[in-house]
Amino acid sequence: MRATDIPRTAQSDHEETESCSVWICGPGGEALSLPDSCPGLIGTPLEVCRGPEWVESLHPEDLDAVVTGWKECLAAGTPWRCNYRIRDPDGEYRAVASAGVPVRDTAGRVLFWVGINVDLIGRTKNSGVLRAVSSIVEWSGVSLDETLRVAAAVLPAGWLSPEDAAVRITVEGREYLSPDFTETPWRRESPILVRGRTVGKVEVYCRHERCLDGGGPVLADGRRLIDAVGARLGRIVEQVQAAAVSEERYRFLYEQMLESYTLYEVVRDSEGNPVDYRIVELNEKAAGVFCRGREELVGRRLFDVFPAISEGARDLYGEVAERGAPMRRRLQEPGSGRWYDLYIFRPEAGRLAVVGQEITGQKKAEQALRESEERFRGIFEQAGTGIALIDPEEWIREVNPAFVRIFGYSEEELCTMRFVDLVHPAEREDAGDILGESVPREGRYVTKDGRTVWGRLTTSPLRDREGRELVIAMVEDVTGRREMQNALLASEERFRMIAQRNFDMIFICHAERGITYISPAVTRILGYAPEEMTGRRCREYLIGKTLPGWQQMRRRVARGESVEGFIVEFRRKDGTAAAIEMNCSPITEDGVATGVQVVGRDVSDRRRHEALRLQAFEQIEQNIEQFAVLADHIRLPLQVILGTADLLDDGPASEKIRAQVERINGIVKQLDEGWVESREIREFLRRNELV
Repeated sequence: MRATDIPRTAQSDHEETESCSVWICGPGGEALSLPDSCPGLIGTPLEVCRGPEWVESLHPEDLDAVVTGWKECLAAGTPWRCNYRIRDPDGEYRAVASAGVPVRDTAGRVLFWVGINVDLIGRTKNSGVLRAVSSIVEWSGVSLDETLRVAAAVLPAGWLSPEDAAVRITVEGREYLSPDFTETPWRRESPILVRGRTVGKVEVYCRHERCLDGGGPVLADGRRLIDAVGARLGRIVEQVQAAAVSEERYRFLYEQMLESYTLYEVVRDSEGNPVDYRIVELNEKAAGVFCRGREELVGRRLFDVFPAISEGARDLYGEVAERGAPMRRRLQEPGSGRWYDLYIFRPEAGRLAVVGQEITGQKKAEQALRESEERFRGIFEQAGTGIALIDPEEWIREVNPAFVRIFGYSEEELCTMRFVDLVHPAEREDAGDILGESVPREGRYVTKDGRTVWGRLTTSPLRDREGRELVIAMVEDVTGRREMQNALLASEERFRMIAQRNFDMIFICHAERGITYISPAVTRILGYAPEEMTGRRCREYLIGKTLPGWQQMRRRVARGESVEGFIVEFRRKDGTAAAIEMNCSPITEDGVATGVQVVGRDVSDRRRHEALRLQAFEQIEQNIEQFAVLADHIRLPLQVILGTADLLDDGPASEKIRAQVERINGIVKQLDEGWVESREIREFLRRNELV
C-alpha cells in the first residue's frame, strides 16, 4: 500500500472523546491523517495542524526535545515516544503523551507512521483503538488485504505503550501482523463475524506478564475492548467485500464506457520537475487510441509510445500535475490527424488521469459548419437580393450590401431603424406582422431619397448560437419587373378592348384546355355566346370535310409555324356553314408550342360573290366562243351571195348586193374585234388571278 493512499482526515466516532486520538504521518513525517480534536486541542485551524506551524503551540521548554526526538525517530525508523506540553485555546498548557511506530513494506521501507496522543489529564484509551480501526474503512482505493494489514499495525497504538503489545488478525486463513510481532503466553482474542459467520479472529499479545495488571495494554475491561475491536473489524470486512462487489460493477462500467480513461504516474527528473508519465492503468477504449494491447502499454512512458505529442502535452500535463487544477483541452494527434477532447485531472499526488473522447467527426462537422458559414457569409455579402437579420422587435441588426443599395441608407443608419420604417406609409397599417409570414409577398417600400420601389419579401426564422430568435428578411427589387407587368397589363387591356370591339373573331386555343378566350364577334359570325364556346375544342364546331385541312394546320403550328389565309368551314348555331379565313400564330412556352392564337374573318359572302363572278365569267367565255362561231357561219353565206352578185347581169342590182355584203362584213369585223378584245381581257384576269 502507498502512503499517498491514506486520507488527510479521519472521521470521528460519536463514542470517542478528545482525550485520546490516533495520528498517521507519511514516511517523511508529513501529516497524512490528524484527529478532529487537533484544532480543539491547540486552538488552530486543521490546515495549521498539518503544517510545521503546529510546533509554535508547544511549550518553549519542550520544543527542542520534541523536534529533535521526532527527527531522530524518522532518520532511524525507531518507535516514537514523548511527553510534552501544548497550549490549548484558553492559553493553558496541557500535558500530552504521544507514542507511535513505523509501518514497513516487505522490503523494510517505511510506508507511514501510526501513533496515538493521550491527554494525561483525562486518559480514555479504549475509544482511540476503535477510532483507529474505524478510520481505516474510510480510506478509498484500498483493498481488504491492505486494510487488515494497516489495522494490525494501528491496533497496538491504541494503548499508551504500543511497543508492549502485538496484534495478529486472521481472516479466512490469512494472517496480518503488527510490526515486530511476537507470540507470548499473555493473549486475548475475539472472533470476527460477518453476517453471523465467523471469518477470522483478532488476537492481542502482551510482551510482559506485568502488562496484564492495570496500567498495561490489556486492562481489566480488555475483554470488552477486544470484542468491540473484533466486531468493528467484522463490519470493516463486510463493508470492504460489499465495496469489492460495487467495484466490480464500476469496473464493468469502466470497461464499457465510451470515453478512454488512462491513469498515469508522474515521472520526474532529478530536480523534481515532471518530464513524462508512466501508464498505470487504462481501459480498452484507451488501448484502442494507442492502437496497442493493454498488457503492452501498462508500465510504459507516454512520450515513448506517443513521441509526436510530447511537445504539446508536456507543458499541459505538467501544469495539471503541479498545480492540481483540472483542465479540458482539444488536441490533435499529429500522426493520424485525429482530434480528442481531453479532461485532465490529478486524482492524487503523483498521479494524473486523462479521460478522452475522439471528436474527429465532430471537428469535421465543425469544419464543415465553418465552411458553410463562410459560404453563407459570401452569399450574404455577394447576393444581389437584399438580406437583413431582424430581431423579434423588428429592429434591423445586420444587412448585406444589396440591402444598402436597394434602400440607399448606410448600414449604420439601417441598424438604427425598424423594418416597418421602410414600408410605404400607405401599406403600413395593412402590413401586419409581415415578418411572421413565410409566404412571399410583394409590396411598396420607400428609399432614403423618397423613391417608391417594389420589393418581393421572403422571410424565414433563424436561431443564433445564443439561442435568440431572429428573422432573415430577403427583399428582391422587382421594380423593373413590376413596371413591365404594369405595361403588359395595360397592353393586355388595350388588346382586350381591341379584341372585344374587333369585327373579326379572335380566339385562343390550347391543346390541353381547349378555347381559353374568344371575342364577342363570335356571336355575330357563328351565333354562339363567348361563354358557350370557352373550354370547348375547336374541332367540335368544324364541318367534317374541312377536318383534314384543320389537322394539317395544327401540325404546322405545333412545329412553330404561322399559317395565314387558311379557310375552314364552321357550323353556325343555326346549323348553316360559315367559311372562316384564319391567320394562326403559335403560342410557345419554354420553346414548345402549347397553343394557337387565331384571327378569323367570315368570308362566306365573299366566297359567294366570287362564285357568282366565276359563273358570269364562264358565261362570258361561252358567249365569246359563240360569237366566234357565229361570225364564221355568217362569212360563208356572204361569200356565196357575193359570188352570185358577180354573176348577175343587172348592174344596179349587183352593186346593191355588194354594198349590203360589205355592210354585213363590217358588222362581222366588229364582232371579231370584240372577240379579240374579250380574249385579251380574259387572259389579263387569269394572269392576275382575278378569276
